[in-house]
Parts: sequence; C-alpha cells; structure tokens
Amino acid sequence: MKKTKLALVFISILFLVSGCGRSIQRANRAIGLIQDHVTNIIGKISEVQNREFDLQANFEATLKQSEDLSAFLSNDTPLAENISKRQALIDEIAKSQTTLQEMVEELNSLPDKEQLPKEQVQKLIEYVKQLNQDLDTYVAQYRTNLKQEAATFKALANTKTNHESFFKVFNNINQLYTENNMNLDRVIANFDPLNSLLVNLKVYLVNLTEKS
Repeated sequence: MKKTKLALVFISILFLVSGCGRSIQRANRAIGLIQDHVTNIIGKISEVQNREFDLQANFEATLKQSEDLSAFLSNDTPLAENISKRQALIDEIAKSQTTLQEMVEELNSLPDKEQLPKEQVQKLIEYVKQLNQDLDTYVAQYRTNLKQEAATFKALANTKTNHESFFKVFNNINQLYTENNMNLDRVIANFDPLNSLLVNLKVYLVNLTEKS
C-alpha cells in the first residue's frame, strides 16, 4: 500500500516537473518568436524609409519618361514600383503583427507560470499589445496614404495640369509623409524597452533551462 502511494506521489511529481518544463519551453519559443518578429518589423520599417528616400529620384526618373506626363499613369515606372514595394513591406509588417498577437495569446495560456518571472512576462504582454496598437495606426494610415499618394501622382497626367497644380503635388505628398512620420514615432518609442525586456527574459530562461 505504501509502495503504491509512493509511486503515485512520484508520478505526480514527474507530471508537475514535466508540466513546468513544457511551460518553460513554450515561453522560450514564444519569446524567441516575438524577438524575431520585432526584429523583422524594425527591418521592414527601415526598408520603407529607404524607399521613401528614393522617392525624389524615382519621381525625376518617371518625369523623364514622357513629355506629356502620361508616364505617371503607368504601373511600370520607378515611381509606381516604389509605391508598390512600400505596400508590400507594409503588408509584411501586418503579417508579423499577427504572429506577435498569437505569441501574446500563447504566453497568456501557459498552464504553469510559477517558474517564470510573472511581472516581466506580464510587462512583455503589455509592451507587445502597445506595439501592436501603435502599429495598427501606422499600418492603416500608411495604406490609406499610399492610395492617396498614388492618386496624387497619377493626377499629374491630367491635361489640365499647370505649374500651380504640378507643385501642389509636393505639398500633398509632404503632408502625407508628416502623418506617416508622426505615427512612426509612436511605434519606434516601443522598441528600446521591448528589446531590453526580451533580452532579459531570454537570459533568464536560458539560465533556468540549464539549472533544470
């Protein structure tokens, strides 16, 4: 009878240890994926900015393709390709957002968090939620502004375009970029505290794994 009780206790301990181990593995995986996708988002934002810097040169190259400005109606110009590439980059940022949300749900659903630093994990969840919230605004507004930007440039091909309306295009584009940069500033503010927390959590989990 005692042997049976000891066996049951032993099995229960093994089950608990196994459960803790799985929670640590899942937390480690989730935090690793969050880290990867935050890095990916930073990279995509940097690429978007590089394309923005190229816009002036792309505009001038497109301008040279036709004397009557009809090239601005084409989807096969340096300017159109620039807009298309930025759209693709924004879409990729949105995909990474989906993974971030999934990893937050994964951390929330961990069955055993006793071996994890609860305050740091909770802070991580809050940081990622705030980042995603700011990215929602940035991505949505950028998509809207890209459509307006494309329409603004295509309007140059209008036969009624004159000197005044030609240069008004630059004012419209500058306004769109001001909006984008204001939203981007809020996004960027999330990265330093989030990356610092991610590094600390990864170190903690590595040490925890080595001890177990």
